[in-house]
Amino acid sequence: MDNKITIRNTNIDFSDYYTSKGIPCDVQSKLGSVDILAVPTAYENHEFYFAQETIDFLKYCRKTSSEHTFDILAKDDIQIRSLHSFDIWMPVVWVASSVLLPFAINMVSNYIGEKLKGRENEPAQVDVTFLTKKGDEEKYIHYSGDAKTFKESFEKIDLNKL
Repeated sequence: MDNKITIRNTNIDFSDYYTSKGIPCDVQSKLGSVDILAVPTAYENHEFYFAQETIDFLKYCRKTSSEHTFDILAKDDIQIRSLHSFDIWMPVVWVASSVLLPFAINMVSNYIGEKLKGRENEPAQVDVTFLTKKGDEEKYIHYSGDAKTFKESFEKIDLNKL
């Protein structure tokens, strides 16, 4: 599989999620107050799921970086979409400020490195989406590709020009 990074402008709107899951205003406000926020992915019939790595990734972030805030855009229990393979299905990551995007990418890269320890010879794919806002522009950045080359793939992009 080729490494693929897709970058495009987007309109970030969680209103369907808020309505269908009865998400209260205090939870909705996390979108503007938390540095790194795991958000759900919409599937058919207004079903919303979090990726299988969501909880472990947030625990890892909280353990390794006390100077930033990390949370999940949910009020109670969450639905996890599990896929049974060694592939690493990361959550959709809302990054509160484009200035934090390199930090978020680095956290994902380090987490991937931890997941690969002891399994370096096994092939593994990563799927992750970052959402961020810079001024009035909202960006969607999606990576799908080899876990071992995640970091170097992003090093080829000038994140300041997004």
